[in-house]
Formats: sequence, structure tokens, C-alpha cells
Amino acid sequence: MNSDAFMEYAFIVMVALIGIEIFVSYMKGKQFYRLNVLIADVSTGVIFALIGVVILLGALYVYDIVEKNYSLSALGYHFFPLTSPFQFSPNFVVNWHALGAWTFSVVFADFIYYWFHRHCHEINLFWATHVTHHSTQEMNLSVAFRGNGLQRIFEYTYFLAMALLGIPWAMFLLSHRILKVYQFVVHTRFIGKLGIFEEFMVTPSNHRVHHGTQRKYLDRNHGGILIIWDRMFGSFEWETDEPIYGLTKPVNSFNPITVNLHVFKDMFFQILKCKSFGDVFKTIFGPPGWKPNYLQTPDDEFKEPAYTEKYDPKPPMGVMVYVALQAAVLMAVGLVIWKVAKINLEQDMTMLGILSTVIIFSLFSIDRTMEMKRWSRRTEVVRNVLFIIAFVITLLYSQIPNIEIFAIPLIGLSFVSLLWIILKRKTFFDLSNISNTWY
Repeated sequence: MNSDAFMEYAFIVMVALIGIEIFVSYMKGKQFYRLNVLIADVSTGVIFALIGVVILLGALYVYDIVEKNYSLSALGYHFFPLTSPFQFSPNFVVNWHALGAWTFSVVFADFIYYWFHRHCHEINLFWATHVTHHSTQEMNLSVAFRGNGLQRIFEYTYFLAMALLGIPWAMFLLSHRILKVYQFVVHTRFIGKLGIFEEFMVTPSNHRVHHGTQRKYLDRNHGGILIIWDRMFGSFEWETDEPIYGLTKPVNSFNPITVNLHVFKDMFFQILKCKSFGDVFKTIFGPPGWKPNYLQTPDDEFKEPAYTEKYDPKPPMGVMVYVALQAAVLMAVGLVIWKVAKINLEQDMTMLGILSTVIIFSLFSIDRTMEMKRWSRRTEVVRNVLFIIAFVITLLYSQIPNIEIFAIPLIGLSFVSLLWIILKRKTFFDLSNISNTWY
């Protein structure tokens, strides 16, 4: 199966499941979704995808070199054919060699992921790239989109073990994507315990444990598909009561830049204060939260519960309507660029870089707006002006068929948004008494 086609279909199913979960949450009166958190999750996920595209291309290039030159297959041992395990025409036939190869590939990928994931909770440098996923105080399917693209640099390094065995990159990539799609499903509070499956599979119940901030739940249940690795290596914990989700030290921000980089920032400033190389080394490679005695403060003490009130800024309804509309338009523009313009990632890296910068800036701006942060009005003015210019240029010079169907409404929307910001600035965008910081 083509892994790109697999992810396209999987993405459609994921979005549909999120929509269903939102609807069921509303109908049952469950506050499992908040609009501001949903927008923050999707914003972080978009940045994760944009950064991840470039990292994936580099990772597959390195993987292919290792597999072709330094693996068992390079020595003449070919255990992993890329043929399909099943033949359906003219008769149904099972290719047992291929079936065994694909099964081993998925299971081995899960085993590698267990150790990488566990190390993300044990090594501060890795934690700095993984903390983004845990920064939300909710547990729902959209949380699976919340990730840090830089994590993939370390993650794909671990998966070079598959290349050394001679597993072709196409088999590795599909196995890895099966793992990631499965992980999406377990980020939910609607499914309780699943009987015998709790013993050997990662279920929503034991993955909720992984996101808990209580001491008994910290750094437990790292498995991706199979929970047997946690049972074998002593990191398993049952869900006995509802976890308090998030971080032991809440980041309290929807800013995608902050949630991606705040641990890196803390590491940097701690390194500046360290008195020895050993302390610098432990700051980077020691456990998350480690500090030398001379830098510890009462704020570093473990607190349970980690928080008593969720971070939930409440801007005026008009602001949230504005933010939701802008977020939806931004996602739609991204999909149009991806599907209609059909950017060739290997040939149009400059264009991808420009678009990625604009999209990341836009997500930063609208997330700041829904938090009523200082400078949000100014960044929104800049963003809408940039969008008007970009859409006008696209309308005038693009060779994409029927582009005016998209460009003209978006020009109008950006112009109306700009006008709305100017007219409503004193009501909605200058509330410096609510939040006087830009970050």
C-alpha cells in the first residue's frame, strides 16, 4: 500500500472522528472540547506538519543510504520483500514471507518507538521536543495533532535501526504511519476499559495514564500500539482514577511558539547560570526538571494537583468568532495550496519555506488574538495586509485554473477583517489590562 494514500484516507477519517467526538461531547454535556484549545491543537499540528515535511525528506534520504550500504540487505540478506502479503485475483493467496516481514516491521517499529518515547520522558533534550504534546490540559482526539516537529529529528534517528536490518524505507514509512494513526485513536475520554485488550494493547484507558500529572502516573505507559513493552520493562500503570491532564508545571499559553520552545528557553537560561560543565551536561541530558542545588527554588517542588483551574482566557464572543473564522480560512488556504497548486516538495523548497513562514506567523497571530495578548491587533493588521497582497498576486499571475473562485472571496474577507480590526480596536484589541505580554 502507498503510505501517502494511506495517510490521505486516514486524515479524512481523523477529521471526521474529531467532528463526531465534538458533536457527542456537546450532546452529552461533556466539556471535553474548548474552542480555544481546539484551535491551539490544530495550530500546533500544522506547524508540526510543516517542519516535519522537511525533516522527513532528510530522514528518508539518510535512511535509504544506510539501508542500501550498511544493512543486512547490503550484505546479501534480503528478509523484507516489498511485495503485498495478499493476492486477491484471480484467487486469494497469502504470501507468508511478505506477511511475516510486514508484521515484524510494524511490531519492531512499535518496539523502537517505545524506547524513543520513554527516553523523551527521561532525557531533557528529548523532553524539550516532546513536551508540546503534553502541554494541553484536555484529552480528546485533537490532542493527537499536537506535536513538535523537532521531535522527528531524534525519532527518525532511532528508526535507523530498521534500516540496518534491511527494511526498505517504504516499509518503514508505512509501518511508522500505521503506528501514528493508531495513536490518534487512543486520545479520547469516551472509551472506558476494554477488558482483555488492556493486557497487551495500548488502549484509551492506559494512554490517559500517560498524560496524567499525578505522581503515580508520571512517565508511565509509553507504548504506541502494544502495552506489553511497558509491562516487560517496568513502566506500566493502571488507570485507577481520572488523570489530571497536562504538565506538572502548566505552560498556560496557546502560543504555538511558546508551547514548542519553552523548555528549550528554560534550558538555555539554566545553562547560563550553571557553574560547571557537569551541570551543563545534566541540564541537557539529565532528567526533565533537573537543577543543581544552587538553582533550586520552592517553585521547583512537585505539586499535586498540578493545577486547580484550567487555563481558559475568555475574550469577547466577537473575538472568538473572528479567530475561528480566520483559523478555518487559514486551514482551507493550506489545503488549496497543497492540493490545487500541487507543490513539489523536492523542487519547491523555497516556496514551501515562504509559505510555512507566513502560515506560522499567521497561527501565532490568531492564537495571540484569542488570548488578548499585547501586539495582537498589530500582528493581525500585518497578517491581513500580507494576505491581501498575496491573494491579489495569486489572482493576477497564477496559472491555476479557476483560481478566482478562491482568491476573490479571500481578498474580500481579508479586507473586511482589516476594517473590523481598525473599527473595533478599542473594544477588542487594546485590552492591555487583561494581558500585557506578547508571549
